Order: sequence, then C-alpha cells, then structure tokens
Amino acid sequence: MWLSIVGFSATIGWLNDKLAREQWAEEPANTFSRGMFRINQRAMRAIEMDDRKGLRDELLGIPRMSRSHIYVLDFNGQEVLGRDEALRQLKDRRTVMDIQTHEDSQGRPYTIYTVNREPPSTILAPGPAGTALRLAAAAVISALISFFLARSLSMPLEQLSVASRRIAAGDLNTRVGHTLPERNDEFGQLARDFDAMASRLQAMQQANRRLLQDVSHELRSPLARLTVALEIARKKGAPNVKSELDRIELESERLGALVNDVLGLLRESSETVPKVDEEFDLDVLLDDLVDIVNYEVPEGKPGIAWKPEESFPYHGDRELLWRAMENLLRNALRHTDPDQGVILKLERERKQVHLSVRDFGGGLPEAELEKIFEPFYRVQESRDRGSGGHGLGLSIAANAVRRHGGRIVARNADDGGLIVQISLPLDNRV
Repeated sequence: MWLSIVGFSATIGWLNDKLAREQWAEEPANTFSRGMFRINQRAMRAIEMDDRKGLRDELLGIPRMSRSHIYVLDFNGQEVLGRDEALRQLKDRRTVMDIQTHEDSQGRPYTIYTVNREPPSTILAPGPAGTALRLAAAAVISALISFFLARSLSMPLEQLSVASRRIAAGDLNTRVGHTLPERNDEFGQLARDFDAMASRLQAMQQANRRLLQDVSHELRSPLARLTVALEIARKKGAPNVKSELDRIELESERLGALVNDVLGLLRESSETVPKVDEEFDLDVLLDDLVDIVNYEVPEGKPGIAWKPEESFPYHGDRELLWRAMENLLRNALRHTDPDQGVILKLERERKQVHLSVRDFGGGLPEAELEKIFEPFYRVQESRDRGSGGHGLGLSIAANAVRRHGGRIVARNADDGGLIVQISLPLDNRV
C-alpha cells in the first residue's frame, strides 16, 4: 500500500511539473518581476498626473496579491491606502524592498516601497528539485501512516497465529479475546469466534477424557474379580477345562494391557499432568533404551542398530521422551523383517534435533500415514491383534512429542519399510 501511494504521488508530481512547464512562457519569478515593474511605472504616472487621489485609485485597481507588494508614503509620511502598520512590520522584519522617491506636479515627494518577491522554498518551488522534495515528504508521511495501519492489522493476526499454533500443539486453554478487548471490528469478532471454538474443543476433549477414564476405571474392578474367580476355578476345575481357563487368562491379560494403555494415553495427553523438564543427555537415554529393548530380541537377530554420539544435552521431560521412543522402537520391531532389524538415528540441526526409527517391513498405504497416530487406529487389525497392539503406542508417542513443541511424521522408505521421524526444538522452555 505504501509503495502504491508513493508511486501514485510520483506520477502525479511528474505530470503536474511537465504540464505546468509546457504552459509557462517564462519562469514565474520573471513574470512576477516584470508585472511589478509595470505596476511601479503606473504608480509614478499617477503621482505626476493625478496627485494623491489618482494614486489611491490606481493602487486600488491593482489585484490584491500584487498590491501587497507595493506601498506608497505621501508627502505627510502616511501610507496612501492606510497600511502604515503593515509597512512598519515589513521594515521591522527587515524585508528586502526597493525604495524610490517621486514628486507630484507640485513638487511634493512620494516614497514608493516595492517588496521584492521572496523565492518559494525549495519544497514549494516548481521544477524537478521541488517535485522530488514534495515526493520525499509524501513518502515519509505515507510511510508513517502505513506503518501504524499495518501494525494495527498485523498485531491481531500475529496473536491469532500464535494462539492457533498453541491450539494445534494441544494447549486448549489458549484464548485471544483478552488481548483484543476493545476491538469491535472484524478482528474482534474473529477473536471472539476463536475463543468460542477453543472452549468448545476443550469441552469436547474433557468429555472424551472423562469417558475414557471412567470406562478404564470401571473395567479394572471386573478384571480383578475375573482374575480371582479364575484362580478359584483352576483350583476346583477338572483337567478337561484347563484349555478354556488358559484362554480366559489370556484374554484377561489382554484386557488388562488395554486398560493400562488407555490410562497411559490419558496420562501422556493430559495437560493437567505437569511436564517435568530437566537437563539430561539424550544420547545416554537412547543408549539405555536400546540396550533394554534389544535384550528382548531373539538371539542371532540384529535388533536395533544404533550408533551413539559423544554427548547430546537436551532440556525436556525425560520420562515422556523415554515412553515415546520405547513405543516407537517396540512398534518397529513388531513389524520389521526380523533378519534386518530396526535402524535408529539421531541428527542435530541448528535449532532442532531429529530422531528417526526405520523398520524394514511392508510399509503403509500413503493414505494411512497420518492416521496411525490417532488413538485405536490400526491399519491391519488382525496383524496388530496378533502382535499384541491396541493402536495406542504411536498415539502416546505423538502426544509426548507435541507436549515438547515438536512434530512427528511417518513416511515410506524408497526401498521398503517405514520411517517415523520426530523433530524436537532444542529450546522448548517456553
């Protein structure tokens, strides 16, 4: 907008200057000087021929703007048109004036004061220099106006942008209405709509969490009773029901694992549970985790390939990141080719750290890559059930990453397999 104002002003200034110069037969200053010379000559003729009255009539016939440049004192020392005070002020200001004395027909002296025209200031003068200065002044003024106007538009947009990113990161307590309390324009209405949306999302999230929490807790009691009843049945039952009892025990264990996973998801995603940040070595965390997970890999299989760095200090919640990476590694081991294992990498950028877990399984359909981080989502339900998964491990990892201000994505490797990458900011204290 500022550039359009400056461009418009430059075009108009150039056209005015060009058209005005085409109309001038000579410079305005020269035209004014010649006009004042003719007025002076007419005043002297009037003094010679018509004395004081004729001189007065002659002066009154001069255009007002030109008349303000000529003053005549009669033989009594009085200004002919009664402008003694104006003439005195000109003398006090030491205005440059040409002074001539002329006598009338009776030999009485008249003093003619002709005010030299002051040249216009450079900014008002015609020509390229004046046009350039006027354009510069217009540019400065319009820049100030545009700056404050742009600030009034960009500040609420910036606040809404920051708030939307915080909402996307899971902070549903974010509100922007208090930052724009007095705006009744479209931005104020947008802020109120944004707050209403955030409140609705927060209420829905809380309702879902309460539902999951209530269901999980309600399942714990019958599970406990089922376990007790199972043990009693084993002691009393006949040998021919052993297989059925084993089946009941297996399903009970699966149901208990599901309840624990649901409660774990609630714990990882809950904003009411504080994130305990501390300084720790990310390289040491991954090294310890790889040792623990590899301990469960069958002998002779490659397991997780990992090359530790020297040291990698990080500020964050160690337990959250531990559980996130543990879920990713165990999930990759379940679905990879056992003879090729899993590759874990840690890479540092200037402001970010990237953790990638790559398996050598069958990969995923492209349409499913963003959905695998949703709770209870399974691409191949029968396979996940057979491997003991409930579709919550990746969701728990994604929530832990989001609480650190990072992002998690999945993509298929060019030569087969799935790569899950976590990007974490190196400074997430805010």
